Amino acid sequence: MEAPPNPRKCSICDGDGIYRCLGCFSQPLFCTQCCRKQHYMLPFHCIKQWTGTFFEDSSLCLAGMVLHLGHRGQPCPSGAPEGMVPHANSVPDDTEWCTDEPDDVPPFLRVPQGGNHLTLIDVTGVHFLRVRYCVCPTSQPFHMQLLESGLLSATIDQPKTAFSFSVLNDFIHDNLECGTSASNYYNKLRRITSNVFPHLIPVSASAVCLFVP
Repeated sequence: MEAPPNPRKCSICDGDGIYRCLGCFSQPLFCTQCCRKQHYMLPFHCIKQWTGTFFEDSSLCLAGMVLHLGHRGQPCPSGAPEGMVPHANSVPDDTEWCTDEPDDVPPFLRVPQGGNHLTLIDVTGVHFLRVRYCVCPTSQPFHMQLLESGLLSATIDQPKTAFSFSVLNDFIHDNLECGTSASNYYNKLRRITSNVFPHLIPVSASAVCLFVP
């Protein structure tokens, strides 16, 4: 599965199939634009990028995808930089970040810079995604927009971390049937995200606390 088909074409437009999605059925190839379009409602899919010799781990964030809230995945018609959470790039106080130099961290594990982002936790792992909120006059608070999209924010003010309902339900099942602790479950998610570099994925105290039944 590491070698691309020949010719290496996008499954949608026959363009340059640079991305392979591991979450889509049959693991199709996509060009950058089609990869974004096909995943605007599937933000937790994991992708790989063709380097010229092999497929390496990548992310939808690196592909340039933005998660739009409040309009069924479409950009807010009133959208503007004001729709971004203030201080979104600041490091959460409850997070232990890896001490490795940035160049030592694989690109798909690096926290996005220069824009609003969230750490989104799902059964498929820990994801970093850029997020744009609805800023219409009748829009809901940011944490409610996340909730309406099936994501539970760890905080009400200036959300930085959110959880899918799928991961919360999965933890309950693991805890009840296997006795898995919150910290062990989160470590499992870190390893799902990267089996080679799980130690490079930040440990969030809010994540562990939220998993406590």
